[in-house]
Amino acid sequence: MRMTIPLFIAAVFAAPSLWAQDAFDACEVFTQADAEAALGTTAAPEPVNPKVKRNPKAPIPTCKYDGFKDGKTVAAIVTFKSGKAESEVQKAFDEHRLAVQTKPMLISGAEAFWSGKTGQMNLRKGKTWIQLSVGVEKVTDRDPDQAKKLAMILERKIQ
Repeated sequence: MRMTIPLFIAAVFAAPSLWAQDAFDACEVFTQADAEAALGTTAAPEPVNPKVKRNPKAPIPTCKYDGFKDGKTVAAIVTFKSGKAESEVQKAFDEHRLAVQTKPMLISGAEAFWSGKTGQMNLRKGKTWIQLSVGVEKVTDRDPDQAKKLAMILERKIQ
């Protein structure tokens, strides 16, 4: 089942520019091919729960693909956050950077850092902030290079 936007994010990022269309779906930006390239194996989208009714105009900011590699379950998860103004997103991005253990990452055209504490890559470009994780479930076993590969793919898809 795809996750819906938490209330606190909705308050901070109330009128997302990325969601200018009626129904933003993270899986339309972050594709199965992107996930497979980052994971290095085949991946399947998370099944949609037919019992869950959702507003067709409500955004779906998170997308997840699962697979198996070397006998272990692996996943690629991406969450998009966006705001009215670039300064608003920059402030939230910087506050998060200070809250978690970070390692700066060089990605042309964007700001990025890896958090070993959360096992996530954070990427900010303009009014869009993307949090992504790639690899095994155990946070400390995730490879920042896999996440960077996916971040570079996604950076080219956002404005």
